[in-house]
Amino acid sequence: MAIKILTNLMHKVLDDRYILREVIFPYFIPKNEFSRILFVGCKWYTRNYNTQFQQKDYWTLDVDQRQRKHGAKQHITDTLENIDQHFAENSLDLIVCNGVFGWGLDEREDVEKAFRKCYQCLRAEGVFILGWNDIAKRRPFPLEECQALNLFDKYKFPPLSTSEYLTKTFNRHKYYFYVKR
Repeated sequence: MAIKILTNLMHKVLDDRYILREVIFPYFIPKNEFSRILFVGCKWYTRNYNTQFQQKDYWTLDVDQRQRKHGAKQHITDTLENIDQHFAENSLDLIVCNGVFGWGLDEREDVEKAFRKCYQCLRAEGVFILGWNDIAKRRPFPLEECQALNLFDKYKFPPLSTSEYLTKTFNRHKYYFYVKR
């Protein structure tokens, strides 16, 4: 009984990471058309992502220079709003922006600029994944009001059969999937 309770508790805390590592990454890694990847938002728990993407042109970006040690060998210390200073238009296949909206990327103007520039840097049919916590404390404004996200089409992510997935976590972590058409 205690093990079941502990397992359920851990699932509610870590389900977002499990979905990312065991569902989302394995879908994109074997696909040759997703070779140039940018992961935005580094912390201690992202340090092993480099290993998963070792056959890819894998980049990380974080505004905090102390997070470099948890990023890729090709790491950029900068804000997402400046993505176009590091990547040309139509040059990325996949952008995973996880735990940034509501955790530093908070001002509406900055969010609009960042997501618009992500759109510009993605190639046609490139995918943008936004992971965020849908709780008042971490929701600077309703995402449905973000005009830059309207540039994208929603992408029905095949393994989850949806374009918006709510994990089983206390912080209501969600993954939104978009594609550039």
